[in-house]
Amino acid sequence: MTSTQPHGFFGDYLTLFAACEVYIYVFMEIVTKIHVVEQVIFKKATIRDYTGFVIIFGLFSIFGTYIGIPVEDGVISNIRDLSPMISGLVGGPYVGFIVGLIGGVHRFSLGGETAVTCLIATILAGLFAGILYHLNKGKLPGIIPAMAFAAAFEIFHGFIGMIMVQPLSEGIELFFRVTPSMVIANALGLAISIIIVNSKIELESFLHPEVQENGETES
Repeated sequence: MTSTQPHGFFGDYLTLFAACEVYIYVFMEIVTKIHVVEQVIFKKATIRDYTGFVIIFGLFSIFGTYIGIPVEDGVISNIRDLSPMISGLVGGPYVGFIVGLIGGVHRFSLGGETAVTCLIATILAGLFAGILYHLNKGKLPGIIPAMAFAAAFEIFHGFIGMIMVQPLSEGIELFFRVTPSMVIANALGLAISIIIVNSKIELESFLHPEVQENGETES
């Protein structure tokens, strides 16, 4: 992806939030209308369902890169980690890992000085979310814990990017330029994604009382 002239500070926020709105709209359509996604959410998935899920959400992670903001040559403020995070929280570490791998390898293919960092971070986003899935015994975290997880991970993502950019002064400048908007956008995006998934679970439980609420949010 080629670079463009840098956006203003608030322009970065507004543009990334607009991208997040598009992401959430597409996510809502996917959750409510695609069968394989429903099967994973309700813990009824077969291998075929899981395969379809990771392909869909892997492409979704790639989408999160393309709707990001080119800040400098090869550096993109984005919501790419959002798809692996929600995948890991819904489907576990293997699902999160594979979705992160798809999004990360694609980002790596675009090149730039942060390509390796982004590859690693995107994979870890799904893996860490999957670990949280196991810690919560398959239940989605609450909204505040989810936002805290996303925010903490994006700070971690920004930090490893900062220490890998040379000179360090440039890495620090890049950290403060890119990370704040990514923290807020990914935290809000993950929170809204969980609300959407929980709404789906509650609706299905109301319409079909026999549906077990395996994806129930923790209290």
